[in-house]
Amino acid sequence: MQQKVTYLSVTMRVFGSGLNKFLKRLFMAFSAKNVIVNNRVEEPQPAPLPVLNLNKEEIEILLNLVRESHFKGEHVQKIFELVLKLQDYYIKLP
Repeated sequence: MQQKVTYLSVTMRVFGSGLNKFLKRLFMAFSAKNVIVNNRVEEPQPAPLPVLNLNKEEIEILLNLVRESHFKGEHVQKIFELVLKLQDYYIKLP
């Protein structure tokens, strides 16, 4: 058992620095903002938005929560627009 541990530690010292550099390059490739393929820079594509399927009951809950809340200043316009979208979605539901 001691021989295996010694062999492993020697192997890690010999290959460790090269392995460490390799792993850093590998992980940096996954975190890159732009990817260069065949001398062309390719921008990453944004992830598609999930489809939001709400039933009438869920929309009613949200609208009631908004109705019972108090909003001030800059939030009033955004909440108003959001409520209009929810109401429109609610009306279109079967």
